[in-house]
Formats: sequence, structure tokens, C-alpha cells
Amino acid sequence: MKGLFVFIFIISITFVSCDGRHKAYQTPKDNLKEHKLYKSFAEHVKYIPEAYFETTTDTILSNGFQVKITSYTDMQTSYLHEFTKDSINHKAYYRNINNTISILKNNKEITSKLITKDVLISYNSSFKNDLKNKVIQGIWLNQYASTITNKVTVNVLFQKPGTNDKTYYTLSFNDNGSFNIVDELKQEYI
Repeated sequence: MKGLFVFIFIISITFVSCDGRHKAYQTPKDNLKEHKLYKSFAEHVKYIPEAYFETTTDTILSNGFQVKITSYTDMQTSYLHEFTKDSINHKAYYRNINNTISILKNNKEITSKLITKDVLISYNSSFKNDLKNKVIQGIWLNQYASTITNKVTVNVLFQKPGTNDKTYYTLSFNDNGSFNIVDELKQEYI
């Protein structure tokens, strides 16, 4: 009988001591680590833009040029902007935007070019340091400059994500399809 009381006493102590009080003092971070969920909550991943998009601008100028600019998301390459805030690691993948420019004059195709960061760098290697951490923010036809110069003038804006660091280029296409690039901030013909 005495053995039965000792056995019941040991069982009751075991049940009372397993009430989970030690978990009440754990931080949420420790609790997530214990269940191997911390990494999924400690990291916030975002893709910009989230999905594929494509836009086309088709313009006919009074000087006989017809310009078609098609911009679309490059789903394969991106720039990673990473920072930590409130112990959460934020990763923003800025996808590159590719642009195709087709220029016709009097219904005759002059040129059709893919405009990307890599194309500009291959045109002039000095762009590499300036464009390394930047993505194309926008590309547009400068109608006024195209009309008065009798060349097709296209503006391209690059920006480093998360900052105000911008680079602005002007591409001028001649009647024969050749083009020049001007760094608008430095006003240098390249």
C-alpha cells in the first residue's frame, strides 16, 4: 500500500511539473526557431513588378518617322535590393525591363533595336560602373526633339532601386539607323 502512495505521488508530481510554464517565458522568435519556422517569417521577399507586363507605344511624327516602342518584363534577370528592418530581412527583386524600338521612315524600316542595360554597356564600356546597380525606370519618345532635329530622339531613365540615384540618357537615331548616346547629366556625346 505504501508503494502505491509513492507511485501515485511520483505520477502526480510528473503531471504537475509538465504544465508548459517554461514555454511562457520563450520569445516568439525562440518558439519559431524551435518549430523550424523562423526563416519563413524572418524574410520578406518581393518581386517588382510581380508579374509579366508588356506595353506598346506607336507614334507617327510629322516628319515622316513612325516609332514603335515595346517594353516588357525580363522574368529571368533582376537586381536584388536587400535590407533589414525590425529584425526582418527584406529582399526586393527588381526585374529588368527590356525595350524594343522599331523606327520606320516613309514606310521603310530604318532600324529595330533591343534597348537594355547590357546593350548600352556593350556600346560604351564606361557605362558599366554607372549602370551596374540600376534598372530601366522608363523609356519614352521625345516628340518635340524628334520633330525639330529630324532625328528620332528617345530618352532612357535608369535608377538604383531604393535610392534617388538616377542616370538619364538620350538616344538619337539618324535616317540611316545609326545612333548616338548622350549622357544628359554630363552633357557628353558618347
